[in-house]
Amino acid sequence: MRVPSFSGKIELRELASKHPMWDGIAEGSSFYAWWPGMFSVQEIDGIKTLARYGEPEDGSYVADLEVGPSVDWDKHEREYRTNLNPARIKGEPAVIETTYGDGRVLLSYLHFETPGDSLGHAVLLNMLSYLGAGKNRLSKKHAPDSQAKAVPSLIAGNSTKAVTAAQALEAAALDLIGFGETLGLWFWRKPWIIQWQRGVRGIEYCTLYIMLRKLSELVAEQRQQNQYLESALEESYPQVLSFTGNAKKLLELEERAIRRGYITPLKSDDPEIQSLREKLFSNTKSFGGPFKDILDKIDVLVLALLRSR
Repeated sequence: MRVPSFSGKIELRELASKHPMWDGIAEGSSFYAWWPGMFSVQEIDGIKTLARYGEPEDGSYVADLEVGPSVDWDKHEREYRTNLNPARIKGEPAVIETTYGDGRVLLSYLHFETPGDSLGHAVLLNMLSYLGAGKNRLSKKHAPDSQAKAVPSLIAGNSTKAVTAAQALEAAALDLIGFGETLGLWFWRKPWIIQWQRGVRGIEYCTLYIMLRKLSELVAEQRQQNQYLESALEESYPQVLSFTGNAKKLLELEERAIRRGYITPLKSDDPEIQSLREKLFSNTKSFGGPFKDILDKIDVLVLALLRSR
């Protein structure tokens, strides 16, 4: 059964030990899974299960519950009204291999690219080598010209105005993160991810801050003045400030609702909460609204700046 709110390190068992992706990797090694889905594997020719889930490491999380030996999962599943016990995925396929046309496909819900996970990075390199990504492909710094042209090429550098504008955007997002910390709605779990209470959109707020932090770093690296960059950053500021201001109002309301009992991040009986959620993210299960508009603009700028390096 799926446990979609799991996040953290989990053992891999029943490794296909002779498979090249596991070169140098011991049975029972742990890797990061971040809110994984679940495979429905038909045992037919051409599909191989290369690893299965084992035990989660203590200190991992399911929703906002820290995994440990004393957790009463049955009780919490009744309260949260969803699957939480990580034992439900023990033995389920975690990595599979199949064919597609004349090629091979590796599918995994483990995030071997997780920052700081050297063992995961070793697996990722094994996978790339196995799939035929030679040194030439791995060492290319930029995308092919035909792809690069799809991104605005107007990013040439920075001025004091651009740096100031980027720092202001980062500060607005950091202020929002600090506001949520003060309310007790989340804390920093890693330098790049917060751990939030169930019922609030922690991943969205964290993504906004991390993206704006990276944007600010990239702008500071530039050396030439560019009017397009300045304008794009300055035009984004009122939108970001409006978003973070409304997000603070929403977080205050959600914090009170959490103290009263059970809430979910998608639906609320409180009309004010529901109205603000729709105003910020639209009413989709993933996200839309101003949040998506802001993130789309940041994506374009970050990608263009990365390609200009």
